[in-house]
Amino acid sequence: MRQLIAITLALFLLAACVPDATIRTTSDQLSGEYHSGDGLGRSVTVVLRPDHTFESDWQGCLGVYGTARGTWQLQGDQLVFAPVEEDRDLVGFLRQATTVRHDGRLGFARGADVKGEKVNARLVFLKQPASR
Repeated sequence: MRQLIAITLALFLLAACVPDATIRTTSDQLSGEYHSGDGLGRSVTVVLRPDHTFESDWQGCLGVYGTARGTWQLQGDQLVFAPVEEDRDLVGFLRQATTVRHDGRLGFARGADVKGEKVNARLVFLKQPASR
């Protein structure tokens, strides 16, 4: 029974990780709204605008935990952020990320969240469908 539980737990943990499938993309393709969250207090939104500015906020059950805004640029497969204003939990949060594709969706993962060649799927910022 213990072995079955251990195998089930291992499979669950492996399923929660995605390969760090870095991709080459363009700034135009990156523009849009991205979300990362675990449903347990982390709900971070990042909006990358075509003029290379960004805004971000971290919201949870107790309200807004932090905000940031600044500029961004694409350098190869790296997304580089230059915040001009940030507060609380978003201070130092957005600096550099790797562009990835997960489940057919464009996204990015912060370097701090990547472990080896994998990143927890709940930590990937995935591009949201365009609102109509």
